[in-house]
Amino acid sequence: MSDLSTARLQSSSGGAEASRVTGIRWLCPGAPAASLLLDRSRIVLGRGSDVDAQLDSAGVSRRHLELYRQGPIYALRDLRSTNGSYLNGRRVTHSALSEGDVLRLGDMLGVVVRTSEGSASLQTDRFEQSSGVLFGPGLSQQMRELERFSKSTLPIVIVGETGTGKECVARVAHAWSGRQGPFHPVNCATLPVGIAEAELFGHRKGAFTGAEQSSQGHVRAAHLGTLFLDEFAELPGPIQAKLLRTLQDGSVVPLGETRASHVDARVIVACQEPLSELVARKCVRPDLAARIDGVTLTLPPLRQRRVDIGVLWQHFLRVHSGNHPPQVDVRFLERIVLFDWRGNVRELELFTRKMLVLHGHEPMLKLRFLPSELRGEREPDAGTSDEARLSVASNRDEHDWTRLKTELERCAGNMTRAAAAVGISRQRAYRLLKQNTQRPRCDSDRPVNA
Repeated sequence: MSDLSTARLQSSSGGAEASRVTGIRWLCPGAPAASLLLDRSRIVLGRGSDVDAQLDSAGVSRRHLELYRQGPIYALRDLRSTNGSYLNGRRVTHSALSEGDVLRLGDMLGVVVRTSEGSASLQTDRFEQSSGVLFGPGLSQQMRELERFSKSTLPIVIVGETGTGKECVARVAHAWSGRQGPFHPVNCATLPVGIAEAELFGHRKGAFTGAEQSSQGHVRAAHLGTLFLDEFAELPGPIQAKLLRTLQDGSVVPLGETRASHVDARVIVACQEPLSELVARKCVRPDLAARIDGVTLTLPPLRQRRVDIGVLWQHFLRVHSGNHPPQVDVRFLERIVLFDWRGNVRELELFTRKMLVLHGHEPMLKLRFLPSELRGEREPDAGTSDEARLSVASNRDEHDWTRLKTELERCAGNMTRAAAAVGISRQRAYRLLKQNTQRPRCDSDRPVNA
């Protein structure tokens, strides 16, 4: 079955949501700016001089694609381009646009975005970077909110899935707070059950078996700084009661002592669910939740801010390659951006390091280097029918042939160089050429960029 399709002209997220689509952020070079603002009723994209937005990139036709407003939504129409227009990995002729859609035109890749702040936010080419931590544009609203209340003494609750960067956000909040003390992180899930109170609030020498010396504890260690309590829902109930007293009085009584010690620490807690849900499930005391519920910052998972995936991937690639990253095939990057990344930023960074170890010596990271789950396909096993095997082989041939046509134009017809760029043998390249020049001519067989 052909992957060429016409998507229904309706927004998957509803007209009201789609009407807030403001533009496209490009993740690859070749665009006149980092972003394309959708501020007109009709915008033509292409490589020619007579278009509204010129994209100087391989595989882009002279008049490649039209973006137009249809009622409350924006839609796209492929202008019979040679190499096609791809939306979320599928070739389309018409489709509505929704936030998070991934658009590929030749070697150009972009993500459809919308902002509530208007065009000024979209046109900002620089991404948020604070205290050595990189944040993509998908968190720009959260970072602006964080900057606004970081200098206050209000407790902060950061809610987000594992790996979304809650501790990184907390570190930035501490840096912006101007507090002179340290940033002191504590993972509540790793506190030893038997001595959790002593670990958190400190203890006197000899207060319990094994207490061979006194300890100030985590709370007093954060004096004049920020106490960051990660995995807050894992804090035992009795400890929550004592923490509530500490927060109310601004003092702590170490285990084995009777005299309270003054402590001034700004508290930031992180959890994977909102406080209200943790209270309903009796994981957090209601009175403690009311005491720490100053400002809540929710971090969306990476799959809900696809524009950040490309930004973070390229950042990790540069950092972990010693600032000498390999080139990245646009279809490789497309699959990276479309993947869900259930482990969020942490999983993406680990995957980047793995790719560099396995394929960092290659001049270009190609689609075939990706595991099958990222390619969106599953290799047929021994029990797969011959028909299914032929279908997979046919799709692979079509895939390689499309890329080969582009590389042949770029290499001025040099088959050896084109085959190497695609990652196939010269013999396979000639075989694909023979197969595709013997079949009846159709629109998709026109010369590249004709």
